[in-house]
Amino acid sequence: MNDPIDWLVFDLGGVVVDVQAADVTIGELARRTRTSPALLGEALRERFTTEPFSIAERFQIGALDEAGFHDALNQTLVDPLESEILTGELEAMLLGERPAMVALMKDLAKYHHIACFSNTNAVHWRYMQQNFRFFEVLERAFASQEIGFAKPDARGFAHVAHALGARPGACMLIDDRQINVDGAIAAGWQALRFENIDRLTADLAAHGVVATG
Repeated sequence: MNDPIDWLVFDLGGVVVDVQAADVTIGELARRTRTSPALLGEALRERFTTEPFSIAERFQIGALDEAGFHDALNQTLVDPLESEILTGELEAMLLGERPAMVALMKDLAKYHHIACFSNTNAVHWRYMQQNFRFFEVLERAFASQEIGFAKPDARGFAHVAHALGARPGACMLIDDRQINVDGAIAAGWQALRFENIDRLTADLAAHGVVATG
């Protein structure tokens, strides 16, 4: 029998925030730098399944800061990018928050604890904090580059549960990537794969989590 759910922990990209397809960003960077999209795709992969980690993965766990990421990426490019251009391309990936999801989170927050745990980087995190309103709904916010671990690493889930003062089984992850859902479950959490808001509402209700008293 599952534990009662104390914390709903939302992924951000693909759940709360619309994100530009990676191929679009890679294509634009390839065009600007005359670099192979395949080479860029390897440098910017974000799977956290194979070590050594890619440049983007190291950026997402804080092993590279913004300047370090820029320098490391430029070493792989035919034509280097100015830091301002790279930052602009990264920010352009974030298309906006999803109003319906933010509204659902606000309703859920009336009766449940709400947090986020995002695989992100310093540029994206700063941009979201400056431009998106969903942070007002969250009691706690965890970013991979700040805690040093990214999903599906069990250490990240352990860190978040400990910081929340909750048993792992009392935390539920809502994420659009099956690998992260599987990682959360392996770490003792409950987890739901996000597909759309209607399916999420139904899945939450099946676990006794509703947005009304």
